[in-house]
Amino acid sequence: ATLLGRVLTDGPDVMFSVADLDSSDDTIEIIASQFFSKKLSLHSLKIGPEPKIVFQRTIDERCGAAFSSVLADLDGLAMLGQSKNQPMVVDSGSTVVSLKEGDAFSHLLVTSHECSYAESNGEADAKSSQHNKMIEESSDHLNTPTTTPTHAESNNQSKTDGGSLFAYRVPTGKDAWKTKPWTRSIIATGFKVQSQLSNMINPGAPGFCYTFFPTREGGSGVGSDKKWHRPLICLSGDCAESAYILRPTGERANVSSSSRDGMEEGVDKSTKYALMCEIQCESTVGSLAIGYDDLHSAEQQSGYAKIYVPCYEQDKVLVFAMGNGEDE
Repeated sequence: ATLLGRVLTDGPDVMFSVADLDSSDDTIEIIASQFFSKKLSLHSLKIGPEPKIVFQRTIDERCGAAFSSVLADLDGLAMLGQSKNQPMVVDSGSTVVSLKEGDAFSHLLVTSHECSYAESNGEADAKSSQHNKMIEESSDHLNTPTTTPTHAESNNQSKTDGGSLFAYRVPTGKDAWKTKPWTRSIIATGFKVQSQLSNMINPGAPGFCYTFFPTREGGSGVGSDKKWHRPLICLSGDCAESAYILRPTGERANVSSSSRDGMEEGVDKSTKYALMCEIQCESTVGSLAIGYDDLHSAEQQSGYAKIYVPCYEQDKVLVFAMGNGEDE
């Protein structure tokens, strides 16, 4: 039989996630990071035998070259119980599954894949040579992650420097996702392209982003203390030639099942993250993978996350195992 294609819309080109922002209707929402047109878009698709786009809007047209786009729960909505007012996941858009179909989510994480070069003078090289392969808390390649809330419609981009990781909070209220701004916070910025001859074709940084939990048992976000904890965030640096892990800092936003505004004095506390470590690879870092199975016979703590980092030009995959930080 011949399969006939149907063009539903023009625009979405790179990555997308799928959500159900209104469970009372017969549509699903496709949120797309449009790399070439440099914007973030939303399309409501009526499902059924005659699918069609019934609503569309631009969430952000000043995000730069949008690349990765994944749904994330940074508020702990699952602990509040199911509510028809909660945005629901259809497909989170991530290859690392920390949210499954039917889970609630609070934010959209998007990377801005920019081509801004790192310094190559002697001073910068001297700084770089002092780095260990894995460093904690700070980095010369990644600015201290900051959270600067701004409406997506605002033209204030002064707080970004090079590639960035943004978090967009889903607006609350009936049909608010259609009309209100998706408040944008900057989780991290300052990702710079390393000037290597091998990655000069369409260079940019960072690449894909992922949320995950340190242990298999904590996959729902509930730790050993029986409290919900925000996920870690992992980033592939792409032409920044590093991988990054970000950890949550401070308390998350105070939300309830009836009110999910999450903003406190103009700040989205759920998006406050700091650099936990940078893994310098000296090669292009592509898609990361995260698993929880034991890795052969290597010394490790069972049940903790293993992070797989591909190093393109070196033809290697590096593996890093997390643990509780205590000597056994």
